[in-house]
Amino acid sequence: MRILLKNALLLCDVRSEPKVSDLLVEDGKVAGIGNFTEATAEEIHDMSEKLVMPGFVNAHTHAAMTLMRGLAEDLRLKEWLTERVFPIEERLSEEDVYYGTMLAQLEMARRGIVAYADMYFHCGAVARAALDFGMKVLITRGLVDVDSDRGRLKQNVDYYERWNGKDGLVKVGFGPHAPYSCSRAYIDEIAKTALKLNAPVMIHLYETADEKYELKNLLSTSLKDCKVLFAHCVHVKDEDVSLLARENFFVVHNPTSNLKLGSGIAPVQKMIEKGVQVCLGTDGAASNNTLDVWHEMRLAALLQKVSDPRNISIQQALSMAIEQGAKAVGLTSGKIEVGADADLIVVDLKKPWYVPRDRIKNHIVHSGNSLDVFATMIKGRWVYYDGEYPTIDAEYVFEKCEEAIGRLTGTTD
Repeated sequence: MRILLKNALLLCDVRSEPKVSDLLVEDGKVAGIGNFTEATAEEIHDMSEKLVMPGFVNAHTHAAMTLMRGLAEDLRLKEWLTERVFPIEERLSEEDVYYGTMLAQLEMARRGIVAYADMYFHCGAVARAALDFGMKVLITRGLVDVDSDRGRLKQNVDYYERWNGKDGLVKVGFGPHAPYSCSRAYIDEIAKTALKLNAPVMIHLYETADEKYELKNLLSTSLKDCKVLFAHCVHVKDEDVSLLARENFFVVHNPTSNLKLGSGIAPVQKMIEKGVQVCLGTDGAASNNTLDVWHEMRLAALLQKVSDPRNISIQQALSMAIEQGAKAVGLTSGKIEVGADADLIVVDLKKPWYVPRDRIKNHIVHSGNSLDVFATMIKGRWVYYDGEYPTIDAEYVFEKCEEAIGRLTGTTD
């Protein structure tokens, strides 16, 4: 199946400038960039007045927590977890996680996200939701050091063996929750398992000021040799920032969640200056309350500019949201180039805030928003197009989620 996008303003990567071009997609890949006749393809879309660009990447979330959106407001992290979130999570079924994840994917596709990294449980349901929807996901099973027989770690390995690499959409890694909920010995065991399977690891790190462990001790484990996504890093010590500047390490900045839970502001400018690879995440919808990387991109830039307007350039902001996220999650290239998976979004430029047109990249960061996304394509397949979801019955997902929320919160039988 060949799909031709005609007359697009094409932004191939975050370092280039947009140019008018046609884009040919075939068998899920970018097959050509240039000028093509309509006879070239079976499906043709006129993209005049539209920008085609690489999709955003959500490098840290808990997708099924859409079922808890708005449930726990105005609370600090400990109260938020113990009083509101954990009691609901104890009652979540595999079906609940499936539909909560599907709801998250509906939102993320609408907001221009083509891939995400998830930490949760009932991970088979997450994988099925991604495959049914057509979205790319790095799945990590949340692991805490409570079960003496290591049942959860074995479960994570089972998920890897069953789902990793499925249809080019699913990647499975390992998810030790945090250094305060996992002993160093357990983290070392998890890391050694991940290394054997060449799988990435995602872990919460220094989300709150209460976390007093030493980063150098954590990195004395086999974790230092893994590809690691460190989520949050709000309270990493100044002298420890350089320890995160490794080719196999990524810091996932979650500015909205960190602000909403009163956790603080991560020293992102300092990290970037030290060579740390920083990407963006939303965290779960229970603490954000949206899954909107476009919003996170602008907020991340503005938070660092509070002390110096030269901090976080347009280029750096776009790189965090697209390129660095793509490297961290490892499922998409973050570029539109021949041979790459066709993971892209279409932005409607016929809006006042995209004028003048010669500054489009600036507008994407500081005046555009995710609701300007006209369409989202993943592996050459439209998953969102002008208000419609071609791969899924959105209304049915909404109904199932409302049923689950009513049951979980006790508002329905």
